[in-house]
Amino acid sequence: MPRTRSLVHPVTITLDGEKIEAEAGEPVAAALVAAGKTTIARSPKFHRPRGPSCLRGACDGCLARVDETPNVMTCLVPAREGMAIVTQNRLGPRDADLLRMTDWFFPDGMNHHELFAGIPGIQTIMQGFARRVAGLGKLPTEALASRTASRRKLDCVVVGAGPSGMAVAAHLVKAGRTVEVIDDKLAPGGGMTALGPKDAARFDSIKKAFASTGIRVRTQTTAGAVYGKDLLVASETDGAEILEANAVILACGAHDGVPAFEGNDIPNVMSARAAGWLLAHGVVPAKRIAVVVSEGGGPFGEAYARAIGKAAKVQVVHGEPLAIRGTSKVKGVRVRSASGDGDVDADCVLIDAARSPAFELCEQAGAVIVHEPRGFVVRPEEGGRIGGGYWASGEVCGTPFDPKAIDAEAQRVAASITGVISAAAPFKASPPR
Repeated sequence: MPRTRSLVHPVTITLDGEKIEAEAGEPVAAALVAAGKTTIARSPKFHRPRGPSCLRGACDGCLARVDETPNVMTCLVPAREGMAIVTQNRLGPRDADLLRMTDWFFPDGMNHHELFAGIPGIQTIMQGFARRVAGLGKLPTEALASRTASRRKLDCVVVGAGPSGMAVAAHLVKAGRTVEVIDDKLAPGGGMTALGPKDAARFDSIKKAFASTGIRVRTQTTAGAVYGKDLLVASETDGAEILEANAVILACGAHDGVPAFEGNDIPNVMSARAAGWLLAHGVVPAKRIAVVVSEGGGPFGEAYARAIGKAAKVQVVHGEPLAIRGTSKVKGVRVRSASGDGDVDADCVLIDAARSPAFELCEQAGAVIVHEPRGFVVRPEEGGRIGGGYWASGEVCGTPFDPKAIDAEAQRVAASITGVISAAAPFKASPPR
């Protein structure tokens, strides 16, 4: 698909040997979509086509081998000159994987453990074949070099550089605390950066307050696990670290809602938020786009329709998606709305459904978790505290994606942290690496 703007710092990458132009530093997945390469991965068992769906490292639709490293989430890797991307888990051409014959022969699914079960010799052969054709990428061609590991002490560390993390960090600095922010994406901003300029302007006060603090932000850094007071983080540049802080604030945000409907895993079916991030890089996935806003969804679907301009024809429908038309490529979507069931012709379908809180780290930290229709929601104490030395804030707690609600909560969390730390005897923070 043509981009909405010209490349400023073009670089050349390759996909299975084919040259593709990309903007230096943009997510590799965005560059592939811009080049019309929407089928990037294959499902492990049935080898069904997969494409980018979330653009935040929470799905398997953009997994590929990058510079001989297997199973890389290409949405979290910046494009650079000479980068070689190779699709994996396939036999034959990328768009016509011959191993998909399994899907054609068994359209209702099959359990390979029971296939030819009890037949001497045949069962062993079939299971061996299944092991070879399933799975993901092959091991690296060379042994990976050993990585450094270290331990460091901090005052306050915020996990998540979206609006909630930014707001909490800014209020903590205002209260005299020293703060470090980590995030696994390529740039800070979270969901704000998936909104068009007019919609994103509502968050300007949070962005300005955060920018004025000079807080250290470590992008492409993943918070992997909580072990008591230890927070395990890892990044390509700094290796693995164990962070011990006076206060850890988990502002992990939420996963995109994924309603259960036929064809929801076909390439060019993605979240409206993911499409917003693509648009921020000047990438439009198709000329005809259907946006389906389900109950509890918003604001990304309608914000996308406002921001797209004349770059594509967009139709917004409020209702529940029932089925995608097409088997390997999107041809349309059937939606159940207040006026009944109807079909929308489209080459790309964006889903804006209720997002599910990314509660996993909070649960490890001892948070109380309750189940709601949208998923598991963190229920912190007054002031956002969820356990000894841990607090939670933002969508992970069910807070609306609204700047006023986010900032008000951030003030309460910062006040709680300041009060707890002041009452204790905090340790001295280690200098940053």
